[in-house]
Amino acid sequence: MNNFKLEPMDFLIDVNRGQNPMSVIKRWAVGEYSHVFAYLGNLRLGVGGLLYPFLYESSGRGVVLQSLSNRYGQEVVVMRLKPEFRDKIWVIVEEAIKLASDSQSFYDYFCIPLNIVPRVFHDKFGMPIPVKYQRNEQMVCSEACAEPCWRAKVPVLPEDVVPLPGDFVELSGILDEVNRGVLSADWV
Repeated sequence: MNNFKLEPMDFLIDVNRGQNPMSVIKRWAVGEYSHVFAYLGNLRLGVGGLLYPFLYESSGRGVVLQSLSNRYGQEVVVMRLKPEFRDKIWVIVEEAIKLASDSQSFYDYFCIPLNIVPRVFHDKFGMPIPVKYQRNEQMVCSEACAEPCWRAKVPVLPEDVVPLPGDFVELSGILDEVNRGVLSADWV
């Protein structure tokens, strides 16, 4: 798509094509999608400051807002809310900013062994999920991207199972794929 432009609350999902052992294992476990973050749009830096493209994500530091340029060069799939949900965009953006401003919004390392690994075993081998998924203020990337939608009453994904990055592409009934490619400044 030559003239493609990102819109606020577009979800960008990294495509895992790595050949190192960890990438191969991760691709087997959770699929070809390895990380999800959301484009918030051009936000103003300071009072009267310049508009700057920001993203929202949970990474090792927790739920954060940061420059979209930190992700330029990554291969991504861009998912966008269907038109009937687009009137909620700024409510979702507001919820994302609140979450990123919450000092308790750390990265949820415990979610990986408690919820993600059991979900992988369930999805791959049909094993029962031993622990009921419970949302909290600590989040992995997919939880962080789904949470502001849930708070805005936009059912981007089911709330009863820990979401994975690929769910935004493969399971959401209210997101449409609008682009694939290497993220660049040309998309802003």
